[in-house]
Formats: sequence, structure tokens, C-alpha cells
Amino acid sequence: MATHLEKSGYGYATEQHEAKNVYSDVDSQDGYVEEFTPAEQKKIIHRIDRRLVTTVGLMYCISLMDRTNLAAAAIAGMTKELKLNVVKPPRYSIITLVFFISYILFQPPSTVLCKKIGPRIYLSAITLLWGICMIGMGFSGSWSTLAGLRVLLGVLEAGFFPGCVYLLSTWYVRYDMGKRYSCFYLLGSFASAAAGILAYGLMQMNGLAKLT
Repeated sequence: MATHLEKSGYGYATEQHEAKNVYSDVDSQDGYVEEFTPAEQKKIIHRIDRRLVTTVGLMYCISLMDRTNLAAAAIAGMTKELKLNVVKPPRYSIITLVFFISYILFQPPSTVLCKKIGPRIYLSAITLLWGICMIGMGFSGSWSTLAGLRVLLGVLEAGFFPGCVYLLSTWYVRYDMGKRYSCFYLLGSFASAAAGILAYGLMQMNGLAKLT
């Protein structure tokens, strides 16, 4: 009799109450358990924003500077030292053009490679390699060497922007992507606006350590 009452009465009510406590965080529509409260979720997302969006935005800023610093270098004296003012062949135009040829051709395979390797390793590697390439440009002794390095720079930077877009898409839901893409792009564009000021400061180092 007691066993029957326990199952049908108080015992059953206790069991239902415990089950309600355990699954109180279960979404009634989606059927999953929410591990974090909405406030905790916002804190986590903001932390990801600070670390991820800011980092790729600054990297994109460096990428834009690499593409646009050729004109500043020409003003600083590169045209005279490497004899780029020759009309046939148009050396300066060739150096400018070859970057975009390799950039366009290697963008599709670079995007696939980024997905295969993983954006964490891939983006870090190409950023390191194009930094080395940029340092090499400063020691170029001829226009042909500079043109070759520009081709290599286009190959390395081809997968950067698609890789960043892919990386951001793995961290956010589609409804949050627009804001993150905007912040990423605007951060890079705004910071690269200071490239001219940075170039002017570097021009003041002309002749330092016997380097021009």
C-alpha cells in the first residue's frame, strides 16, 4: 500500500519536481540545454569580438599597407635608385601590375587551401611570410628583383581576405556576421589611412645606418 502511494502520489510529484529543476534550462522549441545565461553569452561574444575581430582587422590593415606603399617608396627615392623612370619597358607599371595578376590567379586555390589547413595556421603562416617578403623588398638592388617579390606578395596575400571571412564565419551565427564583417573591414581601412603618415616618418630615416 505504501509503495503504491509513493509511486502514485508524493513520490511521483517529487520525481517530476526534480526533473523540472534539471531541465529548466531546456529550450522548449529547439530542445537543447543552455549552458550559459544570456548575460554570460554576451560577455563571451564581446570577448571574442575583442580578440578575433580586432586581430584580423589589424592584420588586414598591414595587408592594405603592403599594397599601397609602392607609391610612397617611389616618392622617397626608389624610382631614382632602381631606375624605374625608364619608359621601355615601363618598369614602374610592371611592378605595380604583377602583384594584382598573381593576387587574382591564386585567390581561388588559396581559399581552398585555407579551408584544408585551417585558418589559424594558414593566416599566421602567410602573414609571417609576406612580412619577410616585404623586408626583402627594402634590400632589392634591381627592379626585376622587386617585381619578383611583388609577384610573391600577391600569391601570399591572395588567401588572406577570404581566409579572414571564413574564420569569422566559424565563430558567429549568420545574423551576427554583418556587424563583424563591417568592423573588420572598417578597422583595416581606417588604420591603413595612416599609412601615408607612417611612410613620411620612415622617410626621415633616410641615410640611417647607411641605408636609403
